[in-house]
Amino acid sequence: MAAALLLLLLLPPPLPVARSENVEVLCAGTACYTLHRDELGWNGAQERCRHNGGNLAPVGSAAEAERLGQLMAASAAGAAWIGLRLERGHCMQPQEPLRGFTWVAGGEPGNYSAWLAEPQVTCLSTRCVTLQPAGPDRTLGWVDRSCRATLPAFLCKFSFQGMCGPLWLGGPGRVSYVTPFGVRSPRLAAAPFGTLAEAVCEGAKGPAFTLCKGPLEGGGFAWHPPGPLCPASCAHSNGGCQQLCLEEPGQPLRCTCQPGYILGPDMASCLLEDACHSNPCQGSCQPRPGGFECICETGYVLTPDGRRCLDVDECLEGPCQHECHNTAGSFTCTCQPGYRLTGPGGRHCHDEDECAQPGTCPQLCLNLPGSFQCACRPGYQPGGDTCLDVDECLQNPCPGPCRNLPGSFECLCPPGFLPQEDGHGCRATPTAGEEPAGTPETTSILQTAGAPWTTSTRSPSATPSRMMLPAPTALGSDHSPEHGADGPRLLLYYILGSLVAILVLLAFALVMLACRKRAAKREKQPAKSAADNYCWVPEQPESHGGAGSERR
Repeated sequence: MAAALLLLLLLPPPLPVARSENVEVLCAGTACYTLHRDELGWNGAQERCRHNGGNLAPVGSAAEAERLGQLMAASAAGAAWIGLRLERGHCMQPQEPLRGFTWVAGGEPGNYSAWLAEPQVTCLSTRCVTLQPAGPDRTLGWVDRSCRATLPAFLCKFSFQGMCGPLWLGGPGRVSYVTPFGVRSPRLAAAPFGTLAEAVCEGAKGPAFTLCKGPLEGGGFAWHPPGPLCPASCAHSNGGCQQLCLEEPGQPLRCTCQPGYILGPDMASCLLEDACHSNPCQGSCQPRPGGFECICETGYVLTPDGRRCLDVDECLEGPCQHECHNTAGSFTCTCQPGYRLTGPGGRHCHDEDECAQPGTCPQLCLNLPGSFQCACRPGYQPGGDTCLDVDECLQNPCPGPCRNLPGSFECLCPPGFLPQEDGHGCRATPTAGEEPAGTPETTSILQTAGAPWTTSTRSPSATPSRMMLPAPTALGSDHSPEHGADGPRLLLYYILGSLVAILVLLAFALVMLACRKRAAKREKQPAKSAADNYCWVPEQPESHGGAGSERR
């Protein structure tokens, strides 16, 4: 007793638990789970778990979900925080099992998920997950909500190297366990390493203490000092022994086992005489006649030594349509960008229609396999992440002034002209005596220097055809403010153009007249005579010598 008290004094005091809390605890394997009844937000609940040496509980497998379900059923809790969280700045990923959320305790994300509804699609807010029942069968599932919301319960997980079995009592009394994470419980199917057991025996002057700390070969721990506690006699509850109780004169009470069994490390229970009691297997151990058999969990295979378990690389079998990532005991499938997981088990990939998301493109969106492409409407052109208006007026599409519009343009028509139906041309206003539209008159568009000109052709009985001035189109009426402001200027342009044409014709006429006069002069030159081929000889002075002259 003195040694037990000294051991108790040397132990660090257990962490206090709030008196207002109603705590349920369950220990199995190498972990303990607790359910706390207290109104807290997600951050406050995680801080409470971390202060006691754990984290908000993960749910990484169906077995773990079943353990948490037992705690939820025992306390009739409606919803409780678990350790799954989507940080701000990280986007929800609908193709992943955890939808982009991560466990606060870290580790591999795993392929297990139990969403009751799809989480909110966000990249800008922090979202946390609760475990709550759904449906008539009270199936547990996950639901995301704001981390600032308060819930009446939260679940913690504490991991250990091993466990001790329940403590046996050899006589009347009661046991209370104080766990290393500060929870006191009168009943534990397994006690984690470091748990202090306090036995209050009837008729004893004080309590008896024992600590889970004695290591066992092959793993696990035993109580030290061992039981049974509160020994009385074999006549009372078989002295706390599971099978045989021995009382020898002058010797303390002790327990033994029947043939085929061996005494357990608690010195009260009996184990089947095989090697399984020392847990020689990495997986589970099954007793067999003359020995034992190791069995590995799903996703592992037994190594040739028959004891250890080796992870199976399921990705070698190509179970995923796109990409496969091997994990411990399982695997996860992911899709290439532009696809999302679908089908049974989330192994197939389906093209994601990005165009269905609002704001994907500024105007037009074309969905492609694994991607998408943005396009602009007529009258616009791409410009970075938006569509820019094209200024059609730079191409001079109008015979006169042009006004650019978003995605289009308009031509301004002068007084006396009306816009055509397509809005990109002008036609003359019908005058008295002219046939209205729909008569045998036909209208054609002539292209002169890139501008439309309208000609009117009538039947022989109609008035002679005439050339109409170029007329730009407009969207308004002839009496619109634009026409009132641009009419005089356009009329001035037409008058100056007519004067230039008259001057050009006049100059052409003068040139033709000068050419004709020059030709007439050439035709009136005098006719040549025979004398034109002879030359005149100068006269000689007359001779007055008569005969003398003749002699010469």
